[in-house]
Amino acid sequence: MKPGRLYIKIFLSFLMVLVVTEILILGLFMVTAGREVYARIEHYTVAKVLLLKEVVEDKVNARPQQPVSENRSLAEFLSRFDRTLGAYIWIAKPDGTPILQSFEGALPHQRLKDFEGSCVKDFGDFKVFSNKKRHWGFYGLIPLTAGDGQSLDLHVLFKKMRPPHSEGGFALGLLVIGLVIAVLIIPISRFITNPIRELRESALRIAEGDLSHRAKVKKKNEIGELGRAFNHMAGRLEKMIRGGRELTANISHELRSPLARMRVAAELLMDKLDKGDNKGCEVHMDEILEDIEEVDRLIGRILDLSKLDIHEKAMGRDEIDLPWLIKEYLEKQESIIEQKNLSIAADLPDNRILTGDRETLTMAFSNIIDNAFKFVPEKGSFRVEMIREGDILCIHFANTFEAIPEEELQEIFEPFHRASKGVPGSGLGLAITKRVIQAHGGTIEAANSKEGFSIRVRLPLSTSEPAVS
Repeated sequence: MKPGRLYIKIFLSFLMVLVVTEILILGLFMVTAGREVYARIEHYTVAKVLLLKEVVEDKVNARPQQPVSENRSLAEFLSRFDRTLGAYIWIAKPDGTPILQSFEGALPHQRLKDFEGSCVKDFGDFKVFSNKKRHWGFYGLIPLTAGDGQSLDLHVLFKKMRPPHSEGGFALGLLVIGLVIAVLIIPISRFITNPIRELRESALRIAEGDLSHRAKVKKKNEIGELGRAFNHMAGRLEKMIRGGRELTANISHELRSPLARMRVAAELLMDKLDKGDNKGCEVHMDEILEDIEEVDRLIGRILDLSKLDIHEKAMGRDEIDLPWLIKEYLEKQESIIEQKNLSIAADLPDNRILTGDRETLTMAFSNIIDNAFKFVPEKGSFRVEMIREGDILCIHFANTFEAIPEEELQEIFEPFHRASKGVPGSGLGLAITKRVIQAHGGTIEAANSKEGFSIRVRLPLSTSEPAVS
């Protein structure tokens, strides 16, 4: 399988972090452990130089009359010291001419140049030069006095002082560890990217039209949360698309009836005009105008519903006296109340102020009241009461409409659903009302009551309202 770009990015990111981490570890080792190791080596080297000085002086003083160049005991000791500790050792005159050395060949002048300008530690009767930039080298210079009073210099140059476990070995170990971790990163990266790839495949399936498909979510980490959010989005998307299809079908059905009536009325009107008979034309024209008004109202309601669904309309922040708003609308229904001889009961306490959009809330409560008066029978009753429950205002509407089957109580808030098929209307009023109430952070529910049917609305109150019951 060809690795994706996200997988490559995760792999390279892990690798970059690993390289930086190993560089920091190596630097820390060189600054801390490296210094300590060097200090210990330097301490041991000084001890070796001091030991060499004491032994050489003893051997020179043991045979004061014998020239240093002929002192075989001293020559054998220098040779053994050379082999044991790995050092170039020679005794020279002040002008640099060697008179005795532990090795064959020329003096290591090239190595001595490494100590030019290097760190010097003066111990009084001898000096030690150190240079850790080049081989961690050490060089000792010890003044001697031969038995005949001749001044000589004892030179000791350690051949190789770098410890076996130096920065190079440590760096090699880090490199091996890095390679092992880099190999382990491969399955870790796939472990991260595989769920994302599955989400991508699920998204493509949904985009191709499989709206019921959902991603398989097994993990409980952030990727699992992403998967659950994706499934939630897919569910909402499926509901919106299916709802849109149903809405389109319902709109087509609702528009077909008035359009059909207009077509029939127009054909009758044209037939009469063709015959020169003007009698009854006004009736057909009035029918056409009434149907046009019905279509216009239906389109207006559909537009209101669509704006609320897509949150196109911004909710206002008005202070609304809700009892006054409901009382005012009830007063406008006096003619219907008298016509149906209805019994009205309103328990609406004063000073119930909430914050919201005045226009849409007026539309929502007018839809509830209009529906109640439309469906209530003659000599029936209508009751509205308002109760405060903490920071929530509960408004209860009830009328004497016949009980609705329990399975239909939630469907009445769906677009184009009608509780009674014989009553005119678009079936959009309560759907719009539900969207308005939800947009204000409230809830609405329908139930069968002792009167017959009721709707309960719960809305949050304004925080500026005085705490009175």
